Amino acid sequence: MQEEYDVFLLTKPPFSPRAELCLKLAARSGNARLYLAGDGVYHLLCGIRELPGCMVYACQEDLEARAVNAREKAMVPENFYAVFIEDVMEHCKHAYTF
Repeated sequence: MQEEYDVFLLTKPPFSPRAELCLKLAARSGNARLYLAGDGVYHLLCGIRELPGCMVYACQEDLEARAVNAREKAMVPENFYAVFIEDVMEHCKHAYTF
């Protein structure tokens, strides 16, 4: 059996109530994949805290559009949405979007 994750897609900026809820749920999961897209990539500038058991991914196009360079804080796949969809379709226990 393949490992399953809680998959989170975060497009809200830091300090948004929805973003804060997303990060709390991801921290509680213990086995999460957090995908940052749109304004969600700004979390990499705000010192996104270490989330135990959480892998963080960021969309290259959104990083470039917002002049965010935070490759050391997140994995930046060549095809962000293909990786995201594969996780949702193949490895997802629960999916959340914020």
